[in-house]
Amino acid sequence: MLVYTPANPAIHYLSPLAWVVFELCDGSSRSDIEQNFLRLNAGRLSEEEARHRLRSALDQLVANGLVIRTPGGL
Repeated sequence: MLVYTPANPAIHYLSPLAWVVFELCDGSSRSDIEQNFLRLNAGRLSEEEARHRLRSALDQLVANGLVIRTPGGL
């Protein structure tokens, strides 16, 4: 999956996991994002592993300017 950032022109390739996390970042709170991510991965990953992957994906999305942290959000 590709995402373009016009403010800082770049094309970013997202893995399927990163794409799911990106899609969950729709203005929802971090708690809602986490609960939805855990629900989507129930039975595939342990909660601990799912949380680890979510944190990692969020950190990378923020570092690349694809999502921003907001008060009460990410």
